[in-house]
Amino acid sequence: MGSESHLHKLLAAPGGALAQLLADGRRQQQLLAQVRQCLPGELADAVASAGVADGALHLGVTSGAWASRLRFLAPRLRRQIGDGLGQSLNEVRVHVLACATPPPAVAPPTVRPLSDTSRAHLQAVADATADPRLAKALRTLADAGSPDG
Repeated sequence: MGSESHLHKLLAAPGGALAQLLADGRRQQQLLAQVRQCLPGELADAVASAGVADGALHLGVTSGAWASRLRFLAPRLRRQIGDGLGQSLNEVRVHVLACATPPPAVAPPTVRPLSDTSRAHLQAVADATADPRLAKALRTLADAGSPDG
């Protein structure tokens, strides 16, 4: 518990580098909240970061699809956020954020062999089909579904 209060003193010490960092983080969180308020529900949830630098509003989103939708709203967002900040923003830059964790590995589907009845049905349909390409595909499927195939 003593280390927690010591860390709090480091962060809250006026004029220190950590205090400035903490204040910057709070401003970014406020800006992110302001941006999200200007956007429709799902799009607002897709915006993960916001910042202002060099007269541009920088927004980080979770996917390219959301980035495309956000770019359509950029002119209106630029004006609204600029007015809220009391400064003129020249542009909105949208960035797709890298995924923090890789997507889970998907196991390949388990292939089960076809039953003798199913293979026989495929062969029968192939024999009765006038289309030679379809007949060949059905025979290939029947052969691939065999337990040793």
